[in-house]
Amino acid sequence: MYNAYFGFKEKPFKLVPNPEYLFLSRSHEEALGHLNYAISQGDGFVEITGEVGTGKTTLCRAFLESLDETTVAAYIFNPMLGPKQLLKTINDEFGVTYDADNSKDLIDKLNAFLLQKKAEKKKVIVVIDEAQNLSRTVLEQLRLLSNLETNREKLLQIILVGQPELSDLLDSHELRQIGQRISLRYRITPLSFKDTRDYIQYRLNVASQKRAQIFNPAACREIFAFSRGIPRLINIACDRALLAAFGLNRAAVTGRIARTAVREMRGQSRPGGIALMDGRKALGIFALLCAAVFGFLYYPQIGEVVSAFFRTPPAGPPAALTSEPPATPPPAADPAGATAGPAAAGVAAAAENTPVPVDFQSHLKAAVGQPSRMSALKNVLALWGVPFEPKDYLDALDDDYAYFNLSSKGGGLLIHRFETDLTTLRNLDMPVILEFQAAPKTAPVYLTLAAIDGRRLTLKGPAAEETIAADAGEVNNAWTGMAYLPWKNFLSMAGTIPGNAPAESVLALKMLLREGGQPEIPLTQDYDMLTQQAVERLQSKYGIKVDGTVGPLTKIALYREQSRFEIPRLAGN
Repeated sequence: MYNAYFGFKEKPFKLVPNPEYLFLSRSHEEALGHLNYAISQGDGFVEITGEVGTGKTTLCRAFLESLDETTVAAYIFNPMLGPKQLLKTINDEFGVTYDADNSKDLIDKLNAFLLQKKAEKKKVIVVIDEAQNLSRTVLEQLRLLSNLETNREKLLQIILVGQPELSDLLDSHELRQIGQRISLRYRITPLSFKDTRDYIQYRLNVASQKRAQIFNPAACREIFAFSRGIPRLINIACDRALLAAFGLNRAAVTGRIARTAVREMRGQSRPGGIALMDGRKALGIFALLCAAVFGFLYYPQIGEVVSAFFRTPPAGPPAALTSEPPATPPPAADPAGATAGPAAAGVAAAAENTPVPVDFQSHLKAAVGQPSRMSALKNVLALWGVPFEPKDYLDALDDDYAYFNLSSKGGGLLIHRFETDLTTLRNLDMPVILEFQAAPKTAPVYLTLAAIDGRRLTLKGPAAEETIAADAGEVNNAWTGMAYLPWKNFLSMAGTIPGNAPAESVLALKMLLREGGQPEIPLTQDYDMLTQQAVERLQSKYGIKVDGTVGPLTKIALYREQSRFEIPRLAGN
């Protein structure tokens, strides 16, 4: 109702676990850090708890989306199952086929799958949400599954996510065998007042795709007092406050409006002078809606007028949204189809700097011991137009992938880690962090690839404003083949297709393919043969493994195909 009024692409405070809207408070960042560390270690159970509404499910979705191809995951969000049903669900999530209906055969099938993934050097995890609802018999079954192991390590890692009652359950005497196997525990805490204020602003920015100052400090204080820092309650209160401001034709939510919204939610009386919606206004809106429906049914051209209205920015937008200067119109696309926009311009500007002609191997040796991962991340985020905000407690992370991933989430970016080659990077045409080994048994050095011009590569180094020119052969000799690619999931396509992706992700995939010039793709929720063939053609074009499976790299290629998404390119490519 209020989206067009405030300039939102969608409601900013919807009660759905969309990873794009995950705000990383310190508590949430540490929880993600614990999960990534646990995956890197690969043993025991992991327990993540938090009160109702603290964002556990959203955190799970974001964590699962951040996993690369070296990890296979099953996500179970309906734990009200018996032991046998749990085994079947796990096998279904992993795509393990079975005919038997007894626990032993189901476990044997799962064990064979785990051994196969072990041979492929892949880790396997099971994430169980709402785990406080697990029965004792199911928990005992999970304990038995954790016994699937080789002489050296576990074959299956189990992550339990739930409310604080889960900790009480696992600490009980009857379940002490499981409790003793918990290798990592973390409790997500509610947001502080500062985090609440930043959380509100973050969701507004994501929904409007620009900085939108709508809630003033007094409104944030009212929201915090009501919610006590619980994200779900913050969402409910903010949604009601925006509706109130819209009804009053206000450009911003004040403390008084927020206080009134909260009181109405609690069923308390309203102070005089402000009402969210009285009976006459509700009746008037109902009459307008009826007239609109009648017009759509009998005069279709009205629909075109209304659609044009919502596509056109309002003549007089709320003052709170006009503090920024209007965006500069993007330049016309060149014949090569280069993407315009601030981020792309940033890459081009970076490439215009004259690279330092140095011996590449000598440069790498000199960079050993420098904070290259921080500088590489800062450089690649700058090419996306995202400010780098260092956090001291993330510097302590030994896992570089976890560091890159957690440090990028505040800017709405994901990091995809994969082994690749320069040909694939040239096809993807995006700035990327490369991992180098200066000498055996030395710490890795990270540099940002900013441009490719034939065999000449331009990389950004640890020193300020440092650009390095190197031949492709020199780079290949020292490069480990590992790349860390920042990307943005513009349409929030969750999961892997086909597999654990929701129907909305399949529809988003099909719409992107149709938009890319394949109108024959049917808009259904099924991953049909036509769609799979289109995906395989796309994968072949970008040099991605042709398997018809839509994971992070294929999603990146899909977004790269569309000019409407602002994605930086490698200059000179």
